[in-house]
Amino acid sequence: MTRFVLFAAVFALAPVARGADPKPFPEARHGNGELRYDGPVPVLVLRGKPAEMGEQFGKLAIVNAPDIGGLHERFLKDSGQEKRWPFLSAMSGLLKPNFPPHVLAEVEAAAKASDRELPLLLFANTVADLSSGMGCSTVVVEKGRSATGGPVFGRNFDWLPTQGIADHTLVVVYKGEGKRAFAAVTVSPIAGVISGMNDAGLSVTMNEIRIKASKDQAKFDWKGTPILLAFRRVLEECGTVAEAEKLLRGMTRTTTCCMTICDKAGGAVFELTPTNLEVRAAENGVCCCTNHFRTDKLGGEAKCWRYAKLAPLQAKDGGKLGVADVFAALDGVTQGKSTLQSMVFEPADRVLHLAYADGHATKLKPRKLDLGKLFDGK
Repeated sequence: MTRFVLFAAVFALAPVARGADPKPFPEARHGNGELRYDGPVPVLVLRGKPAEMGEQFGKLAIVNAPDIGGLHERFLKDSGQEKRWPFLSAMSGLLKPNFPPHVLAEVEAAAKASDRELPLLLFANTVADLSSGMGCSTVVVEKGRSATGGPVFGRNFDWLPTQGIADHTLVVVYKGEGKRAFAAVTVSPIAGVISGMNDAGLSVTMNEIRIKASKDQAKFDWKGTPILLAFRRVLEECGTVAEAEKLLRGMTRTTTCCMTICDKAGGAVFELTPTNLEVRAAENGVCCCTNHFRTDKLGGEAKCWRYAKLAPLQAKDGGKLGVADVFAALDGVTQGKSTLQSMVFEPADRVLHLAYADGHATKLKPRKLDLGKLFDGK
């Protein structure tokens, strides 16, 4: 455990989340929505009907976001897509009819409230369908291997390190009428789910998979639900891994990805294409995922240095793993300036530990957020 002891010592001295930085979003209220801080982490709570929550999001997380137009321009430049913007805008418009109606009502209200053009927000919520660049790593530790007594679910969010992206990072808690309350670790103005947990403790994260990497020769389905909105539906409608699997099997999906998922009992990886869903269960109480399919039907063995480094956690004699151990494992597969967020969910306690930055997020001491209190409070 020498490596863990060294990590813990560095971890204790590390800056907390983004505590040394000024607050990028002002604390404010609009309608029944409120943006406040939990330590250094901005937390936006939205309440009400879809259009009401969209207006709250627009005023508090888009109007008040620092230089959101500049972030969009820098992202397109950094990804080499400046000249493709008219094409990307048109393609996101083609996916607009596939947005769940309540999410579309939110996005349209957010655009109106923030005076942003609707195509910009449509693209933000279809970015995982129409562009590439995510390279994430996840680890699920089930109860039998956990040092905490409950599942531990860790995740690095690795994405294009566009300048200022950390200033647009926030935790958004949705408390919509007729839906489960859930929290998304997101980047404004994204209303879908890249990483999140709901009031049942069900937690999900996305791992990008190139559609050409699928063994089933999947084709993009232009009638499918955009991926980040499919993930959102899981958190809004499901309380367990089994319920999520049933929902996704009945849902038309656009493209390929992995969903790493964990509830209060344990977790798995769903390998998703527009036509298939394969479940990869934990090995010896641990399940790891990076950015390739591993089931025989969809991918088989693939080379990935990050997966190879995480795989020993799945060994039979791997021992117990706690929150700090999972963060240490995530630090071992950091991608440096591309690692924008590092987090650990504890589904049984409905707790999130989060660190984020414009890169090297695993080098920060995370902030512990009690999501359960946010879900249960008024």
